[in-house]
Amino acid sequence: MIKRNISYHISEDRLDRACYIMQTIGLGDIIKEQHGVDERGRGFWRCFTNTGVMLIMDEHKTKAVTLFIADQKQVSSMYQGKTPSWVFAMVRKNAKYAKMQNKVEV
Repeated sequence: MIKRNISYHISEDRLDRACYIMQTIGLGDIIKEQHGVDERGRGFWRCFTNTGVMLIMDEHKTKAVTLFIADQKQVSSMYQGKTPSWVFAMVRKNAKYAKMQNKVEV
């Protein structure tokens, strides 16, 4: 059995969203990463996958903090304005799922 380390936020607050993402577009493989620092000064990683999911990981990449279907603004920020056209096409395709990700009850 594979053990995944996920935050309380995903396992309790966002379980419906996580299940919805897995059932519709899947998690995929990480294709782009960007380090950031939150308002409390803690480091984290934004990890964008080849299915259009944004996975937020802790500083050490040992725990998934949250995940969501990325929008064009978030992806553009990661690629610093040099987003490949196939990535924008994928994000546009996923827009119908993104609208539902916070409304679904699995």
